[in-house]
Amino acid sequence: MDRSKKLPVELLCGVLCLLDAMDILRCGSVNRYFRSVIRESSRLQFTLELAKHRMVSLLPSAVLPPFSTRLKLLRERERNWLSPHLWGPLHKLSLPPTGTVYEFAGGYYANGREDDSKITSGISFFELPSMGPDSRDPDLDSLKTWTHSMGGLKIVDFTMDPPQDLLVLVALAPPQCESVYQIHLRSFTTNEPHPESSLPMGILPCLPKITDHLVPLETTGAVRIQVAGDLVALLVKEVHDSVSAHLQIFNWRHGSHHSCSMARMAGIEDFTFLSDSAFLIVRPSGRFECYSFINPISSSSIPKLVSSYSLPALQDGFMYWYICMSSNPSPGHVPRRENTGSRVYYPTPDERVLACCLYIFKPTGPGDHHVHSFVFFLNTKMFLDSATDSQNRIETSPTTTTPHFGQTSLHTLSASFSSAPSIMRTYQSPSQLDFQPFQPLAEHFLHPYQLFSPHPSFFIPVNIQQQAPFPPPPTQAVLDRSHEIHVRSLISAPDVRTVPWDEWGPENTRWFDEALSTDWQHALYGLKTVECIDPDNPPRPVPTDPGDGFDYDVADPADEQTPADAPAAPAPPTVADLLTGGFDVVDDENTMDNISRRRLRPVKRNLRIRDYNPFALRLGSQETVNATEEGCGKGKGKAEEFASDSLWTRRVVTTSSTTPSRGVFIADIVSSLPYSEVVSKEKYNVTDVMMDDCRVLLMQRGKGGRLKGIDVQMM
Repeated sequence: MDRSKKLPVELLCGVLCLLDAMDILRCGSVNRYFRSVIRESSRLQFTLELAKHRMVSLLPSAVLPPFSTRLKLLRERERNWLSPHLWGPLHKLSLPPTGTVYEFAGGYYANGREDDSKITSGISFFELPSMGPDSRDPDLDSLKTWTHSMGGLKIVDFTMDPPQDLLVLVALAPPQCESVYQIHLRSFTTNEPHPESSLPMGILPCLPKITDHLVPLETTGAVRIQVAGDLVALLVKEVHDSVSAHLQIFNWRHGSHHSCSMARMAGIEDFTFLSDSAFLIVRPSGRFECYSFINPISSSSIPKLVSSYSLPALQDGFMYWYICMSSNPSPGHVPRRENTGSRVYYPTPDERVLACCLYIFKPTGPGDHHVHSFVFFLNTKMFLDSATDSQNRIETSPTTTTPHFGQTSLHTLSASFSSAPSIMRTYQSPSQLDFQPFQPLAEHFLHPYQLFSPHPSFFIPVNIQQQAPFPPPPTQAVLDRSHEIHVRSLISAPDVRTVPWDEWGPENTRWFDEALSTDWQHALYGLKTVECIDPDNPPRPVPTDPGDGFDYDVADPADEQTPADAPAAPAPPTVADLLTGGFDVVDDENTMDNISRRRLRPVKRNLRIRDYNPFALRLGSQETVNATEEGCGKGKGKAEEFASDSLWTRRVVTTSSTTPSRGVFIADIVSSLPYSEVVSKEKYNVTDVMMDDCRVLLMQRGKGGRLKGIDVQMM
């Protein structure tokens, strides 16, 4: 101890800064001197705060702002997520006429502009205000707005990655091309071909044509585009007027025409990256599949199925009409430091909360086909751990487990690695479970798209016309190879077993009844989610049959007890409702009595923030104890609850909840993923919400879900 005190503090801090958070905690337990040095060092404290909140640093140590400023920024933002009454001011965006396609990423909001033919003719971009690391007063006058014209392109969808100055457009290829779609890689700021693209004009051909038959545009449009660093992926949910699906991954910087692709005759419902070598899909039969793949820099390939997980079994006759997944930002990727701009930190790449929305119906029998909706959340780390375990079993090498991080002091942080099993979730993996045989989907599997049109949020009708000049086509060898891979992936049989729901789902998920809204994507970022709620009209389970009363939900601890004489529930929406404007928003509140509750109105609503970070759970428990000592009291049963200054309420949910099956699943759904929850007492004029690390977008919509306005709430 005496020798350690003789070391210069600067030298000791320099050595400790080379360690990760876990090792810093171990050093803090050596003696009081080390502990005091760690406590007084803003750089070491910043390292610990990053680990607590599952973040990584984006800035080199030698650049501004200093670590004291970075630490203050991180602490204030995370505190504000827990305390809505501390939020910054609202800023209203001035919107031009808006379309049906939009994107929110990297501190920018973009919305397509439609012409008279409902074709996306341009995209408008809005820089959003934020509380910077050096000032809590945003400079609103310096915010930029601009519009890019799309020329003759027939845009199906788009996404963007502002830190990479990347705008990705998905368009129908001209009839002369050998592919059905083209991915246009453009500069986010100039709309010119991206200078770092591996192809001359920044255009990637996607989905090779099987025949010379021209596909009517009315049968296309169900696509999903995602960017993660150098990788860009396009999922085509309907191929060549059939029920097959096609997924293609490119390295847009270095891969030229090479790609990693796969096709499935029985369909793919949705897709997301998990890392730079793994991705996740969900199948129409109700199954997650995790694949590994090789970065397609020098050659094309087919991904390899690593693990498979089943969703809860459905009752006879029921099937999935639509399944979607959402996570934000794209998992498995951290921006390059030279492209981070003013951002100081970023969510750790291997942990994201993933929202999975299930829409289930019974296509057989008389009458309309009512759609029953559910949503559940999980941590993507579960799939990555499982993929690693599977690979290690193949290589017959031992595995190691790194404990989770998260406490409020050096002592409790260190102790948490071995003393918090009830809060720190253990992600089960195939190596720990018994398997059921993997059952490949039969080629005659009845997909909902054979019965109904695609979901409206994916469908953008446009017409094939003469388009802008297109790049030189790939060589015949490349085309033949792409066609061969596409066909070969259709018939490849996976040699993997499926983990039953009961052995992985209850411990790793949290289920809620879904409230249908104008937006089918959930607002989430990292491990947090945000939603708008109306306490006077809380969401309740939709009855199994029209005219049945509500079976009040016990899955959401926030719901209050409901009187026994509650009114009968409206019938659940039908597929026809959802395809023909079932999401119209009612502007006149007086007409609300005659409209189904599934149609949201632009009224004042509270915001609910849920956090699935284990550290937030521990923090909430300690705060609850303090609040109890001050007379606030604890909640009973499923959650601990307390209030602060009547401005917000907070609860920590660590026990299991049960979501009624409503006659859709064979059994009720039990889920146990712990989370903390904050509900604002202030109400906002909002229909939908979106979020990132430091702001919430409050969307106001009108008839037909048309966007009317956006308020930006800054942290």
